Amino acid sequence: MQVVVALAGEIHDSPLVRNALNGADLIVAADSGANRLRQLGLLPHVVIGDLDSLQGDDLFNLKAVGVEFEPHPDPEQRTDGDVAIEYALKRGATSIIVVGLFGGPRYDHAVANLYLLTHPGLRQTPAWTVDGWTALTVLNGDGVSQAHFHGEIGDYVTITAVSDTVEGITTVGLKWPLANATFTRGLNQGTSNELINDRAMIQITSGTAFAAHHFRSQRLPS
Repeated sequence: MQVVVALAGEIHDSPLVRNALNGADLIVAADSGANRLRQLGLLPHVVIGDLDSLQGDDLFNLKAVGVEFEPHPDPEQRTDGDVAIEYALKRGATSIIVVGLFGGPRYDHAVANLYLLTHPGLRQTPAWTVDGWTALTVLNGDGVSQAHFHGEIGDYVTITAVSDTVEGITTVGLKWPLANATFTRGLNQGTSNELINDRAMIQITSGTAFAAHHFRSQRLPS
């Protein structure tokens, strides 16, 4: 089951984002992520959070159309996004796409949201964030260790070390190939590689890394 989790950051509308939302079996909004969805003309199936930023008419209108609400179990210690990810997993998510991860005045929230993708519960579950024309996922050497990309020649693909080191990095279909390479956190060794075919793959054997795909042509592959 594909689950979309909507956070409170700005969502830059694009066919890539719409494709993720339209393909969702379940849409979970973390608090005011529900308002971000409504700006796109969509409603969540479930809203989870402490409702500190979703009140008044917004809250009333969502309840009036039958949107489910789940209370935040521990608002003093954990973010709405954290509990939304765990809720998605409990509902049986086999893949998770996060929208609304960035944006807004709270830089600390943006960083915390990005690292939601490294949530221990996601080690065996593919998870991506999409916004505009960029998609980003996490690779874990002890879990989901491969990422596959489908785009056009010239699209950017970047791999960034999250753990101290990422080992066994091997790529297929990229302009600057890697074979059993090691990256070190803080050194941007894998920025702006490029697709040389319409499909590519990155694999790691240990560590944790972000892998991002930017669609330079700003259109979905056929």
